[in-house]
Amino acid sequence: MRGYGHRAVRGGAGTFPERLQRFGFTKLEEIPETELVFGLAGKFWRPDGGLRRIQNREAFDGFAEDGCVKAAWNLRVAAADGGACELSTETRIAYFGAGARRKFRLYWTLVGPFSGALRKTLLRGVKRGAEEPSPSASL
Repeated sequence: MRGYGHRAVRGGAGTFPERLQRFGFTKLEEIPETELVFGLAGKFWRPDGGLRRIQNREAFDGFAEDGCVKAAWNLRVAAADGGACELSTETRIAYFGAGARRKFRLYWTLVGPFSGALRKTLLRGVKRGAEEPSPSASL
C-alpha cells in the first residue's frame, strides 16, 4: 500500500509498467502482447521496504543478499474460448537467510490480504477497460 498510494502513482503520469518502474520494480522480461515480468528486491517488512536497486534481469538473477527477499511478478494474457482472453498474475518469492524468511512470512500474513485485494482491483479495472466499447467502434 505504501507504494501504490505514493511512489507508483506519483503524478499519475505514464503507463502502468512505467509507474511500477518508478516504484522500484525492474522490468525483467516482456513478451509483446503476452506477458510482462517485473522484479523487486529488499526487506519488504521495513517501513521503507528496504528496496535494493536492481538494474536489469542479470542483476536480478544474481541477487542473493543475506537478509533480503526478491520477488518476481507477472501479468500474462492468454487466449480463451470464444475469442476472449484471460489475464492472470502470479508472484514468486526467494528468501535469503532464515531471518528473511521469518520476517517475510510475518509481513505477508499481515499484508497478503491487501495485496490480493489490490490485484483483484487491478484485474477488474483491466476487465472493465477491455469490455468498454472503443470510440472507433461506434463510427
